[in-house]
Amino acid sequence: MSITSGDDTQANVLYYCPCSGCMRTKDGAASIDEQLNTESPDAEPAAPVDMDTQPQLAALRTWPIEKLYYCDDCSQVRCQRCVIEEPAGYHCPNCLFDVPTASVRSEKNCCARNCFECPVCTHVLAVVEAESSRGDGGQPCFVLSCAVCLWDSREIGWEFEKSTGISAQIERMRAAQPAAKEYTSLLDYWRSVQRASATANSASHSFSTTNSFKHRLTSTGLQNNTSSNPPPYTAASYRRSADKPPLSDMAISDANYVSPAGNSRNSEPQRIRLHMKLSRRCRICHHILIKPESKAQATRFKIQLMAANFLPTVTLPRALPRGRGTMLGPLNTDPLRVGVTVPVVLRFTNPLYTEVEVSVVAGRMRDTQVEVLEPQFTLPPFADLWELDDDDYDVMSTPGTPSSETARRGIVHRQGNRIAIQIQVTPQASTSCLSIPLLVKCSHMDEMADIDAPESSASRRVVSNAIWVYVSLGAVN
Repeated sequence: MSITSGDDTQANVLYYCPCSGCMRTKDGAASIDEQLNTESPDAEPAAPVDMDTQPQLAALRTWPIEKLYYCDDCSQVRCQRCVIEEPAGYHCPNCLFDVPTASVRSEKNCCARNCFECPVCTHVLAVVEAESSRGDGGQPCFVLSCAVCLWDSREIGWEFEKSTGISAQIERMRAAQPAAKEYTSLLDYWRSVQRASATANSASHSFSTTNSFKHRLTSTGLQNNTSSNPPPYTAASYRRSADKPPLSDMAISDANYVSPAGNSRNSEPQRIRLHMKLSRRCRICHHILIKPESKAQATRFKIQLMAANFLPTVTLPRALPRGRGTMLGPLNTDPLRVGVTVPVVLRFTNPLYTEVEVSVVAGRMRDTQVEVLEPQFTLPPFADLWELDDDDYDVMSTPGTPSSETARRGIVHRQGNRIAIQIQVTPQASTSCLSIPLLVKCSHMDEMADIDAPESSASRRVVSNAIWVYVSLGAVN
């Protein structure tokens, strides 16, 4: 999509997104067609963004066509800021296990199987049988081992009776620690305080503060409970015997803190976080734009409405093929100069299986004159024939078609579903990056019949789109 001009400035083609989905409501959203109807038909349309005076806004509103979506209900392009993301499924990136949505919260967004990360090198741990046996019966014990840094769970005293259900066994060991018991007790205390406070507030707001109500509170004892503070919380370690120092059984090692400087061999391994697949909807009509397969192993999409599959793709070619085995010379990539007219070739590619009527109009610019030599043309439909190298030929040089000499001056090349046109650019002032706004209007017949048409007629719906395209050509000296 990009070429390199003579001053080593990257030239590219960006598409403008109105971003009406995140700025306006459905009733107040103004499309490009509505904005053009307010202007004079003979005047040059005003570009929505000026690249020179509004670089920050241009960076937010202009995108490559590969990153844009297309809503076929609104007939508008949508960018990443115009869509709503929703989770389509959760899975573990290690074992590719599909986790139900109902159990994601209960599992703390982690894999509930034997998927753990090494606390030293973050490599995936494996469950292996330890060399020693536990107990007199000779029952084997299992540990988590890292094949990269040779760390295993015996360094922190973890040995498991079974090779399955490691997460459940770890939760039972953590629940038996004094720190976990103290945290559970503290959590229960504050929950009881919160319930008592909520009960007192609901009782005080349900009646008016009159003398009779105050008398009822005094007689029932609610007034004393609401005015008194809750009893202070006493840690379990302070209820030990006098000869045992406080917090002696709650050492800092029981909390399993990780050093901020890096991972330690005495740290506990963490469960692998779950990944999720996202589906995207249009922010205006909530139509689904992207919907992937819910299975973790699947890489396909059930719905994938990308702008590159519905709108013509505009590119700046390096060279144009003329026939089998021959190539035209590289296009003009000389530096742009003030007052010098430079021809610029734009190639339009049709991704649809139907013909597309294209109209190109140059936007209003202050310091640059732009002339589109061929403002209207028809893009041939896409066919699998054009994808075969053996049948790759120049349409303008085949019998029955106009030759390159007799063709119209604006169209410089035809091939398959691609047409290259030429525009004349004359800069009037120097700038660091010259961007030409082009209003591209395209219309085609929909493959599906129009459901609103009468049953007697077999007419098809005409789909029309109007998009702004910004062609960056580099610096002007």
